[in-house]
Amino acid sequence: MFHQEKFAKNHFIQEKINYECLASKDTNKIIHIAFNINDGFFMQMGVTVTSVLENNTDKAFAIHIFCDGVSKENLTKTRQLAEKYQQNFYVYIMDMKPFQTFHIKTRHFSRVTYLRSVMPKILKPLTDKYLYMDADMLCVGDISEITDIDLQGYPFAAASETPQAVAYKTKFLHQKSGKHFNDGLMWIDIAEWEREQITEKVFSYQGADPSRFSGQSQDIMNLVLDGDILFIDRRYNGGSDKGTLIYHFCGRNKPWHMVLNDADALWRHYLDLSPWDSMPDPLPPKTPQHYFNYKLLMERSWQKREFTNCLQYLFWYTVLKIELKLGLK
Repeated sequence: MFHQEKFAKNHFIQEKINYECLASKDTNKIIHIAFNINDGFFMQMGVTVTSVLENNTDKAFAIHIFCDGVSKENLTKTRQLAEKYQQNFYVYIMDMKPFQTFHIKTRHFSRVTYLRSVMPKILKPLTDKYLYMDADMLCVGDISEITDIDLQGYPFAAASETPQAVAYKTKFLHQKSGKHFNDGLMWIDIAEWEREQITEKVFSYQGADPSRFSGQSQDIMNLVLDGDILFIDRRYNGGSDKGTLIYHFCGRNKPWHMVLNDADALWRHYLDLSPWDSMPDPLPPKTPQHYFNYKLLMERSWQKREFTNCLQYLFWYTVLKIELKLGLK
């Protein structure tokens, strides 16, 4: 276990950049939202924030962005976002040395995912509660559905993983509770988090054998809490089912790569509203590994009665599936 002085915020923050554009001075009503990202994910974060602000125009926000570095271009666009919606934005450039002995299981992840573990210590002078969100999300309604949730003495609220993921994860991690949450969205009570010393317990897993884990920060958070949180409905951290408030694009296909369904198209809509550049909508690569994407496009075109496109996608779905079975490519 680490001594408290190890977690003083000046041990983590290299630089803080403020864009304070909020007209209201009533800080008691500000909703605080935090992200951890690297420079390559500022655009996705910007889309998530744009969706929140577009659907909650009557509210005041402070957006806290924790990162390991940021380009001038992304800082400029973040400032433009703050100015457009007249909200407060704070960019924290973090010292990553304290996180270097945390494990990484998946190549496309980085250790910025562990920054969420120290956010409560940095934000506690500013607020008693905040919402952590992954950057690959969309909010399509009233965010206060989440921020009005009574935490009932728990350190945070989060949604369960899918039943299949829960069964696998709890067995792999030897969780006694049989419960497993997704840490991509957490409504956090800082005082309870601190009382349970969650940051310190997370850091106690530094240097652990990577073979103990199947993922990154989420595995450790679940080992620390083992189900002792407030579980909330998956509509607050879900897929594209009707009634979803927060979409989470955590699957293999991402809306910034291709548009395969209406949720992806909605993501592109909020991209267009953000300061980041719009992007073309190319078809998936015509390789056997992407045959199933053409099936998804075919189904979407059929629903939209775009029959010419539907036939085109059917053709490529059939060809690529045959090539895959025959091992031609």
